[in-house]
Amino acid sequence: MKFIILVTVGLMELLNSCQHASQTTASETKDDSLPWVQYRVHDLANDTTLFAQPQQVGVLTDSDLLETSGLVASRRNPGYLWAEEDSGNPNEIQLLNQSGKVVARFIVDGAINRDWEDIAIGAGPVAGQTYLYLADIGDNKHQYSEKVIYRFPEPTVVGQRLPYEGHITNAEIIRLQLPDGSQNAEAILVDSATKDLFILSKGERSLVYRAAYPQSLTQTTTMSRVLAMPFKDVTSAALSPDGSEILIRTYEKLFYYRRRSVESILDALKRVPLQLPLATELQGEAVGWASNGAGYYTTTEELDGEPQIIYYYARKK
Repeated sequence: MKFIILVTVGLMELLNSCQHASQTTASETKDDSLPWVQYRVHDLANDTTLFAQPQQVGVLTDSDLLETSGLVASRRNPGYLWAEEDSGNPNEIQLLNQSGKVVARFIVDGAINRDWEDIAIGAGPVAGQTYLYLADIGDNKHQYSEKVIYRFPEPTVVGQRLPYEGHITNAEIIRLQLPDGSQNAEAILVDSATKDLFILSKGERSLVYRAAYPQSLTQTTTMSRVLAMPFKDVTSAALSPDGSEILIRTYEKLFYYRRRSVESILDALKRVPLQLPLATELQGEAVGWASNGAGYYTTTEELDGEPQIIYYYARKK
């Protein structure tokens, strides 16, 4: 009897230790065919030397912006931010001033807002031209076989009377398929050097998928699954204007990667990140760099009547 009790206790301790490990390490993401990172999210260093604590710079007060899920700083309209909303909202992007007021709206002709979840800004087919990438990648019910990226040159309102309403008439449609079936996702990255597209899935672990440039505009491209990361509930990602820094956010945490010279995004993401300051946001959905890389912005969807604050985190050095 004593032997049975000891064995039972030992098994319970072993099970408990295994459960604890699965909650705090990346070991659960191991896949024989997939690179995976090994570190415990809870052990990541909180860095307070690079960026300041959040400062409120604006509030989204427009009733049409309750489900803002992506935010990037404009490069052709200095001092303004681009925003978009997710499922159930119009197929439009909004240009905001930094106080959060909508100053322009652009309908994306030919686009469907099935579930837009992120927006990116960066290089594209024409050298020297800035492009916006709208990511229709959300799939809460795991029911869609394709992800869709709408790519178009960034519009400008310089010289226009505000508020302004316009149309995007030249959006290119990039259709993507994940190799392992439907996945919910809310974050994209566009490599400024290679113009490769990356999608980061949402869930108990984040899987990273890549579509190499040039992406087909006539056929559906099957993405490559390239990395497993120990992050839960990834809601947005952003690459700095010079391509040297990467941000990945969840509802509660913000992770930072410094990209070394001549290093791919994938190789950068394989290293251990730092945690950066992040305001407490009940439904934190978006992160985007300032157009000059001097800091970053975050904001949130509306939840339980809480204000949708735009926060700015200035670079310290």
